Amino acid sequence: MRKLIFTFLFLTVFTSIFAQEVKVIHWDDLISDEVKFDDPFEKLTEEQIDETSYIARIRMLQERKPGSVNAEILKKVQEKEKKLTAEGVDIEYLIAQRTAIMELRKKKAETVVESLNGLNIRMSGYLLPLDFDGKNAFEFLLVPWVGACIHTPPPPPNQIVYIKFDEGFKTTSRFAPVWVEGTLSTKSLTKELFLADGIDNINMGYSMSAKKIWNYNDK
Repeated sequence: MRKLIFTFLFLTVFTSIFAQEVKVIHWDDLISDEVKFDDPFEKLTEEQIDETSYIARIRMLQERKPGSVNAEILKKVQEKEKKLTAEGVDIEYLIAQRTAIMELRKKKAETVVESLNGLNIRMSGYLLPLDFDGKNAFEFLLVPWVGACIHTPPPPPNQIVYIKFDEGFKTTSRFAPVWVEGTLSTKSLTKELFLADGIDNINMGYSMSAKKIWNYNDK
């Protein structure tokens, strides 16, 4: 009987400790492997991407409004086509795949890692208050780089975590580097972010009920 009680207590304590275990994750861990595809545009230089996009735009304009493209622009297109072909770029294939690749990129950006749902996790990032007034804030966006959603376009939805912290976190600035600990959810959300020139709707793939938030350097 004593052995049975001891075993029960041991398992109870073990289960409790295991349940409280916190998993440290990084931003790459939030990107799902579910959507896999070969993106031919990743092999191009920035200049090659710009030139291919230019050719595609002019061709589309020609189709929609025949005769609207003058000879000078057509000559420029031909020069770009010749240059890209010499560099080994398959222009026709890229233009044909453009729409499909855009859809796959969108799907990859929105797909979350369902196995993370309900886990107690800890991760670092930059805190962007949704109700910033220089005092305590209770709702935030956790983003992977400084300036995201404000000075640069928003990251993909699966690279933004909506944080709700009932205790409130005192911050005097945007993008404070922090550690956040709490229960992660894979439920997608859309929140309003108030900007100097208006309001932007931000899509998030993850949300978290935070238990602790502290400055990044205070490990």
